[in-house]
Amino acid sequence: MLDRSTIIGLVIGFTLIVGSIMMEGSILIFLSLSSLFIVVGGAMASTMISFSIDDIKTSFKTFMGLMKVTSIDLRTDMELLSMFARRVRTGGLLILDNDIKHLKDDYLKNGLQLAVDGFKEESLDSILADEIKGAERDLELAAGVMNSLATYGPAFGMIGTIVGLVLMLQNISDPEALGAGMAVALLTTLYGSMFANMIVGPLAAKLEYLSEIALNRKRMFRVGILSIVAGENPRIMEKKMLIHIDPHSRAEYVKHHEELKIIKQRDEKFYKLWIEQQDKEWENLKEILKAG
Repeated sequence: MLDRSTIIGLVIGFTLIVGSIMMEGSILIFLSLSSLFIVVGGAMASTMISFSIDDIKTSFKTFMGLMKVTSIDLRTDMELLSMFARRVRTGGLLILDNDIKHLKDDYLKNGLQLAVDGFKEESLDSILADEIKGAERDLELAAGVMNSLATYGPAFGMIGTIVGLVLMLQNISDPEALGAGMAVALLTTLYGSMFANMIVGPLAAKLEYLSEIALNRKRMFRVGILSIVAGENPRIMEKKMLIHIDPHSRAEYVKHHEELKIIKQRDEKFYKLWIEQQDKEWENLKEILKAG
């Protein structure tokens, strides 16, 4: 599902264009299936030539999966890993064995499972790094597919324009055919521009933005997992992970934790709630743990 800002942007864009058209005339004269087929069908066909079917499927799956990233708060992730780290220091890595299956993030789940299974720190680091590289390749592929669609859209708009002009010139003595050819010529250019600049282009930019967030989260998880395996103090682990959080959020997190006094009781309460709260905003989590 698309995130809220993407949906709002698309709705506003289409509303402004459709509204402007309706203020001056009828929206029906701007509808042309032939123009739509030329632009969308042509762009998709050229993209299929540029990439394999499997690559295209993987790219769209990657893109839709990234829509979840916008609801992620890295400070909540830090709270979870810090709580896990303190439990491991008192009970060993095996204490996480029953908790791992409830984790929603696959990278974190797999990493902690390997740690519990006894992988040495060096081997675990290599595996986690390779997974990040694999994710980078998938994200670059997805960005390539989306940018390909955005590039070919206007090109097929121009192709449609040429087709329309040829149809118009061949039937220059027939007013009805002249109008139909002119409509195809102009509307394919419009559709190509809208397809590239209002839909696929912005979605490609959003993909690149979300990709960086997703990769940054994985890098933070890698730091946390390796720190837990090494048996480092949770405070040291937090300082290492904080560099992956933006300065404003980092300052709020540090200030809040400097004021905390009873960590054990807070951890006990969080442990009862973490399965439902692991993908919630940190501000809400902070209030829940403060209450009572």
